Amino acid sequence: MVRVLAVALLIPAVSASASPSIPSFEFSVAHIQSSIAAMRGEQVKAKAGNIGPQISNLAWDLQRYEQDTSRLRNDLRWLQQRLRRQGFPQPGRPGQPGNDPSLRWDIQRFTRGLDRLAHDAQWRLQDLRILLAQAEKDETLVAPATRLLNAARQLKSETNWFLTDARFAHFDFSRAGYNFEAMDLDRNSRDLDDHSQDLQSEADRLLAKVRP
Repeated sequence: MVRVLAVALLIPAVSASASPSIPSFEFSVAHIQSSIAAMRGEQVKAKAGNIGPQISNLAWDLQRYEQDTSRLRNDLRWLQQRLRRQGFPQPGRPGQPGNDPSLRWDIQRFTRGLDRLAHDAQWRLQDLRILLAQAEKDETLVAPATRLLNAARQLKSETNWFLTDARFAHFDFSRAGYNFEAMDLDRNSRDLDDHSQDLQSEADRLLAKVRP
């Protein structure tokens, strides 16, 4: 009888010591929230690691476009000099290459290069808008975003000068009989300047978004 009573008293004690303590509801919620926050932090870091190099690459692209715009601006002046050396046709007479037979080919090569640059700037603008949608506040992105904004500002400054020169060159092209090339020059120079303005605006937004 004594032995049975001892066993009966021992069972609750053993069960109580063997069963784990059940966490409170508040503790469980706090633990879940902490896990979610940690996971979110890792996702933000991973995303920053992915778009950081992309922002830097985009900055390099815009710096190269600035150099290309400067080169095209020099080419445009060179073409204008050649146009003026050969002289302009009299009113009512179609323009001809005159004593510079390679001029038409050089003008067309120039306009194709300008068209390609304007389209490239448009593609980079789309890339930048995708990065802007993905960006989060992260101090590691401030430096590349700053470089991107500086590159965009420099490109905008160069395209602004190019647009001014293109407006004057447009009349020289037209007077010499290169009417289609003149229209291409006018359209693409405006497009390039517009895209560079949008690139600068979006780069400014990106920097503001990633700053903690």
